Amino acid sequence: MVTVTADSLELPALQLALRAAELGSVAAAARERDWLPATATAAIRRLEAQLGAALFTRNSRALRPTPEGAAFLQRAQEALALLGDGVAQLREPLAQVRGLLRLGMPSDLGTRVLRPLLDDFLALHPALQLDLQVGDRVSDLSREPVDAALRYGEPQQPGLIVRRLADNHRVLVASPDYLARAGTPHMAEDIAQHDGISLRLANRPGHVWAMLDGGRPVSLRPRVRRTADSGLVTREWALAGQGIAMKSLLDVADDLAAGRLVQVLPQLRSAPYPLVLALASGSHLSARVRALGDFLQQRLAAR
Repeated sequence: MVTVTADSLELPALQLALRAAELGSVAAAARERDWLPATATAAIRRLEAQLGAALFTRNSRALRPTPEGAAFLQRAQEALALLGDGVAQLREPLAQVRGLLRLGMPSDLGTRVLRPLLDDFLALHPALQLDLQVGDRVSDLSREPVDAALRYGEPQQPGLIVRRLADNHRVLVASPDYLARAGTPHMAEDIAQHDGISLRLANRPGHVWAMLDGGRPVSLRPRVRRTADSGLVTREWALAGQGIAMKSLLDVADDLAAGRLVQVLPQLRSAPYPLVLALASGSHLSARVRALGDFLQQRLAAR
């Protein structure tokens, strides 16, 4: 019987297996590495043969780790992260920020507020490259091609590494033109007589708005005529006078200060909705991700 040791395993095949487990597909992992699917499949089968155990169960719909495979891949991911830390510390000081940072972020805050801050961050670190994935859909972070993601709210996905960057909550806003035309609501019940602008997240249309009135939960049901899966689009509709929107305060702080939007029923606000920096469990907390968190936390606090 051949004894399997760590140094006898194929590192590229192991890395491929880890990514295939994240994506749920050998073919998708192969495409990221410019491998042929047949080559990737053969590499994983060689790895399984070396280990003497199946890492995955395969069917026509999805690729899933076996219980034994999941346990092994978790330990392997932790080992590779430690190895990456060791190599990084050997080659460069921890304070030196360089390489490619793949970052996900929401559309409205990302486009208008974070992008200028990220430009400043890149200016501080000339050896850094940035690859942005901008969108508002809620997804499994471990399956996204990003190193970290900026998200609103406490993530519900288990096992994430989360760093809170800024306190935040959602408020109701509308343009002065809309309020002059439709009237200003004075009570929560008045919202039912107004046009609403809704953000759809995770296939939920968001036609009922959960708010707090002096700590008391209230549910608002506006006449929703416009719904989008983009926070940027909902803000543009609000600015154009198309109705009342429930928006993150961080998204509309500049509009409120400039008078482009007005806060409606200011006694109402959502439960805390912080901005966080999230990493999938087992991800490598690189110097660039750590430095980005420090930078954004400081700059957003200054706002």
